[in-house]
Amino acid sequence: MIIRCKRIVLFIILGALFAGLAFIIHWQQVAVYTASLATRPFNLGLVGEVNSIEPAKLDNHPERLLASTIYEGLLCFDEQKGEIKPGLARKWKYSSDGKSLVLYLRGDVKFHNGKKLKAADVKASWEKNLGSIADWSNVSLFLPIAGCAERLQGKNKDIYGIKVLNEHTLKITLLQPNRVFIYTLNHPVFWVFDSEDKNDPRAGTGPFIFRENKENKKFFLIKNEKYYRGNPRLAAINIQVFPDEQQAMNDYQAGKLDYLDTVPLEEIKKIRNASEYKGLYIEKPILETYSLVFNLNKKPFAGNYHLRRALNYAIDRKKINDEVFGGSSLAAKGAIPTGIPGYSEEMQGYSYKPEKAKELLEEAGYPDGRGLSPLLLTYNSGGAHQMVAEAVAAQLAQLGITVQTQALEWNYYRKQMASMNMSFFRLGWKADYPHTDSFLYSLYHSSQTGNSNFSGYNNPQVNKVLELSRAETDEKERNTLLHRAEQIVVDDAPCLWLFQKKAAKMLGKDVDSLTIDAMEMIDWYQVELFKPEVN
Repeated sequence: MIIRCKRIVLFIILGALFAGLAFIIHWQQVAVYTASLATRPFNLGLVGEVNSIEPAKLDNHPERLLASTIYEGLLCFDEQKGEIKPGLARKWKYSSDGKSLVLYLRGDVKFHNGKKLKAADVKASWEKNLGSIADWSNVSLFLPIAGCAERLQGKNKDIYGIKVLNEHTLKITLLQPNRVFIYTLNHPVFWVFDSEDKNDPRAGTGPFIFRENKENKKFFLIKNEKYYRGNPRLAAINIQVFPDEQQAMNDYQAGKLDYLDTVPLEEIKKIRNASEYKGLYIEKPILETYSLVFNLNKKPFAGNYHLRRALNYAIDRKKINDEVFGGSSLAAKGAIPTGIPGYSEEMQGYSYKPEKAKELLEEAGYPDGRGLSPLLLTYNSGGAHQMVAEAVAAQLAQLGITVQTQALEWNYYRKQMASMNMSFFRLGWKADYPHTDSFLYSLYHSSQTGNSNFSGYNNPQVNKVLELSRAETDEKERNTLLHRAEQIVVDDAPCLWLFQKKAAKMLGKDVDSLTIDAMEMIDWYQVELFKPEVN
């Protein structure tokens, strides 16, 4: 946080008047600030690192959850209905060809500094975000908009595909028909702030207002009393960022936290069955998958889908889930996780079938593993990834396949993925937006190779079906196309799909109306603490 110091120079009577006025204003600010603490703050525990809360630079879940208290997007996802609903925009309309989108903003929204939200602020926020994105893969979310590529290349100062029609109306012109684009507006790179604000962080429109940051470890927020949805239920939020899961758990058990966002793996089984935590433990599938990727441009996986399918049938996912994750994940049978629009219950996918694996291994030209050079399975160090890799290696050894494992530091690992230097490696993928397209298009459309398609998968038929699905106006027909694309991808097996992650969280006994959605996010406006009983 940037702290500004003001020096007041007194100029006789005029200076004295200014000094007196400054004292009165300061006293009023302190009075309001103190009054907002009439109800105790909500104590939130995050585990990991928080290096930024700027929307374009959010790099992990703790950063995103913290920033979501301050910033918002134009549209939200209604998980119950499986569809988009209004946010800062009250309604929207696609053109008949699906190549443009008009968004109509609410007229009653103000930034935390009191400035009214206008369409020009949205355009300025998005242009600022495009130039500030920390993770290059997130740039792809902007590229469907006309003019984004030219802006990145320095050819234009603004994004000409984002046009302000009037104070509360914005028109987005897309390069191709894209009915899924409205789902991408949930992503933080499209969150809105006052780009002219000189404070750090800049003013948002969310239910809470930033007040203090102590070394990116402790944050303090107060409620936005002028929030357009109404008065938030919480008076304030204290956020503690812990470097260690167990330390955070200890604080929760000591009654210091109202919400713990990460539960240690070794604690999950005990907590799940403990009567004292009944109603306080949250476990829910989220839109995040855990896979092992085959590099389709490297041997032995290039051109050998029999081998790739054999490996998928060879793994007992339930056993690994129970032993490593305490049963806190779901076994994956295909490319798409449950709980997302477009998911198909009819997908057969892969399960543990060792005899089928042996047959396919022989068809691949490696009967009982003979002739197959040792596979090098690479993963990023930390977490339970080593245990997963070793478990996979042990199970494949039963088929006669030798697997060596290798751990790499995260930043170097990411570079190796982007340059596609590894042949067999771990990939955790969390949906950028709540739609099947976020998994299929991002991971398997050939245009995303090297960006988010790390397998080098290139199937012209899949490309065509995914492009048709984006252009399709009928939701049911779009899902039919997506199911077809997934089936082709699963048959081709560019990955060894392992798990879908479940969120594991802890609530304090005084917390009410806190729910986790499939994106692992919280509607902070709804959260409240039980009123203390008066004796």
